[in-house]
Amino acid sequence: MHIIFGYISYWQIFLLKLLKYFGFNVYYINIEAKTDSKKNEIATKLKKKNIYPLPIELEKKILCNKGYTILFKDPDEFSYKKNIKLIPDSILKKYSTLFAVDEKNTKKLRLLIQDFVYARQLFVSSYLAIWSANYPQKKIIYISFNFKCFYMSDTDQNIFKVIIPFDLLNYFIKIINPKKVFHLFLSFINIRNKKCTEKFLDGQNLRKLETKRVAFIAHKGITYGSENHILFEKSLYYSNDKNSCLNKYNILHLDYENFLSPDERLHWVCLNKIKVPNTKIFLKTLLASLKTLYLIRSWSTFLGWLLCIQKYSAYIKYCDIISKFKNLKIAIIDYDVLCPKTLILALEKNNIKTIATQERFIHTFCTSFSNVVVDTYYVVSEFAANIIKNSKYYDVKNLIPVGMYRSDYLTLYKNKNIPEEISKAKKDGKKIIVVLGYQSPHHWFESYTSIEMNWSAQVSFLEDVIRLSQSLKDTFVILRYKSLDWMDNLYFEKILKKVNDSKNLIISTNYKEFFYSYKLCANADLVIAKHTSIADECLTNEIPVLFFEYGHNHTNIMSGVFNYLSSELMCHNFDELLERSESLLFNSSSSLKNEISMLNQKIYYAKEKGSIKNKIQNLITNNL
Repeated sequence: MHIIFGYISYWQIFLLKLLKYFGFNVYYINIEAKTDSKKNEIATKLKKKNIYPLPIELEKKILCNKGYTILFKDPDEFSYKKNIKLIPDSILKKYSTLFAVDEKNTKKLRLLIQDFVYARQLFVSSYLAIWSANYPQKKIIYISFNFKCFYMSDTDQNIFKVIIPFDLLNYFIKIINPKKVFHLFLSFINIRNKKCTEKFLDGQNLRKLETKRVAFIAHKGITYGSENHILFEKSLYYSNDKNSCLNKYNILHLDYENFLSPDERLHWVCLNKIKVPNTKIFLKTLLASLKTLYLIRSWSTFLGWLLCIQKYSAYIKYCDIISKFKNLKIAIIDYDVLCPKTLILALEKNNIKTIATQERFIHTFCTSFSNVVVDTYYVVSEFAANIIKNSKYYDVKNLIPVGMYRSDYLTLYKNKNIPEEISKAKKDGKKIIVVLGYQSPHHWFESYTSIEMNWSAQVSFLEDVIRLSQSLKDTFVILRYKSLDWMDNLYFEKILKKVNDSKNLIISTNYKEFFYSYKLCANADLVIAKHTSIADECLTNEIPVLFFEYGHNHTNIMSGVFNYLSSELMCHNFDELLERSESLLFNSSSSLKNEISMLNQKIYYAKEKGSIKNKIQNLITNNL
């Protein structure tokens, strides 16, 4: 028997130790604490008693098709089945009036619920599925004290859930804040609401912002990457025309994650910091709760009702805020699949058209996870559009294939602004290989449960990159990561020394220049990548790409999601990686090059050519 705790905190240490004392195999997945130091303290105390996080990293072999795949593909639709169980179609229609959704098309509401249910699968169920696949004969008892775990999807039969919701009270408090009850007594005094209006924008000129016709719904600011490792600016929608409504300093920026404005000249509003009339929100939530009580017919539908009421409270708050921007016509969604559906529905309620551009090509195939609700969706290709049209995970009115927008930068930097390390190597007659790797977790206890980014996988990856650089003569290999934080970890000291001792291998450390990864890839002879969106962008520009599709204890990582039409671009071991690298670099008649051209025509094809950025901006402007 294996006992696995989902979320543990300090007070549970005694319980885990007690179970370990009686001879049980005890593990945990996540640590709940406010700081990393507290998490480390809890993990260290448990480690002394030989209690570890679920050691996926240490398994000799893990079955990715069973566990990892359900994170993105979910072929058995575990999360969607849970969604239906929580709120059957017949009941879902009854909630449509709350969210101002047409009763005949409740798909938007279904996807609103899907986001929440899938998150439970992402953080818990997938790990349990992997462990169950590796130990099918073992009884696995999952223990959680978190109320949200009632929303977990059901996966394998040998997993038994024990959920004791100690945080139930906190869950209800989040839905109906006691402060709102107090404000109810102030509802007869109009001063309160006046104060809310005055503080609405923390001193910003509301009248000026009311005139804005276009909003950019920002996800974690307007740059991509960590604080010390910024990769690029999200400049797709920014026009250079100072008079354009799409100019960076004319467009209204609406943030939903409390990111402060990076530039005081920007029109920037943090939605969740805005004061709203608490009394109104409370009364509407309470009324909605009472009106829909009759929809509770079982424990599952009670959970569904509770979730709907929680989402409704967030929705009406967004509705109240958005209504202040009276001239807003178009809202551009920064990250298509991550923007809160409550905000998108609030925008639609205020007759504001929503627009998004497909962020990652792989999301086309990621059922359960890539849920998109927008009016107009600019997608990668005709191939992607046809799949999305028939998918239950998308609710889109207008699908327009335009291409992969960041591939513009590969065209821009081809043979221009060539990085110094590349130009020097090319002068020496070297072929350039750019290797795109994943970053690693900061802490050992996070590494244990990680599937592909764990420390052992990182070392294995680097060892194969070193072997490749040694095996391929007349090449220069550049390693590029999203972040270099892992290099400060003593665990990687030995492997980093091997990298530094390599004659034709370096790690790129330039994060001062935006789009530097694109400058490297644009001028590479071959790109080798753990699956990342820039790899797809390279393929659209017919830059040769090979996917590093294996780790120290697994293979077929992303193949279960999409196998690129059974392409040989997916390398499942070092021998395949070496052989195909040689073919692409030194064989002018390589069949792999023909394969890349074929993929370009079949899965990346979009009718209109030219700058994707210009196409999208023209389409938005025409909509206005």
